[in-house]
Amino acid sequence: MPSNNISYHEKQESNKMEDEKDERPLVKDLLEQYASKIAELRVIIEKDDSYSKEHYDDIWMLRFLLSHKKVSKASRAALHTMKFRQERKMNELGDIRHKMTDCMDLQSHRQFDIHRKFNTFFKANTAFMVTQPDGDRGLVNIICLKDLDMQGLVENMSRDEVLESYLLFNEIVYQILDEVTRRTGKLTKLFRISDLTDFPLRSVNAKYVKRDAAANKEMEDLYPQMLGTIVYVNAPGWANALWRVFKPFFPKRFLEKLAFVNPLKYPNDVKYFLKYISKDNLVERYGGNNSNWPVPSPSHLWKK
Repeated sequence: MPSNNISYHEKQESNKMEDEKDERPLVKDLLEQYASKIAELRVIIEKDDSYSKEHYDDIWMLRFLLSHKKVSKASRAALHTMKFRQERKMNELGDIRHKMTDCMDLQSHRQFDIHRKFNTFFKANTAFMVTQPDGDRGLVNIICLKDLDMQGLVENMSRDEVLESYLLFNEIVYQILDEVTRRTGKLTKLFRISDLTDFPLRSVNAKYVKRDAAANKEMEDLYPQMLGTIVYVNAPGWANALWRVFKPFFPKRFLEKLAFVNPLKYPNDVKYFLKYISKDNLVERYGGNNSNWPVPSPSHLWKK
């Protein structure tokens, strides 16, 4: 009986510690802080024929204001996004959270055709993974770059196909994060891990990197405040020099969210992960306590 009490209290203390690491701001506080700017922004965007009261509410507008600060800049970005979504008929897609699949689920009929094609350029089922360790927190996207065929992708997929793939993936992610944000009352974001373990220099394709940078810039514009942090893990020695070459191609907002880490060599680096994942759910290769690999796919959570 005493041991059970100790276990219970230890668990409560652990939960308290995890809550303290959860730095997500409360949506209600942000809405109050930005209330006047949201009202200004609404007056501007609701005049446009691409405006939809159902899809573009206060929380949607808040994300643009958090990224652009000024109403003038936020309105330009929001109007561009609404027009883009109207042209691509994005709102007509409806709820597509059930389309979230990764390389662990290549044969899934839920996948969009463009994702099925994109995923063929990953050489292992652990190359591209999406997971949600805690249902009340955000998604975690893990990309093991050594298993990405950059050259094959560039040779067999056009720029428009890559953009379509990124767009649909980000729409799915946004819908999932938006649901968590509204349900928990905390602004929830995506955490991305780019694992550079054993990634050889010969696998780098300059055309792919530039195309990836351009697509990421477009996604930052269309889905502001969705990407929380992106960490590059276990970067080889040559990576820093190469990064200086390609860094100018990436948008400033993307660069501000980026960090190079090595949690097994520098234990303090685990702090970047614990903002999004509890230590018990974080896999050992990134400094956590979870010995399970690969990580579980979350696709079963959104079966339609």
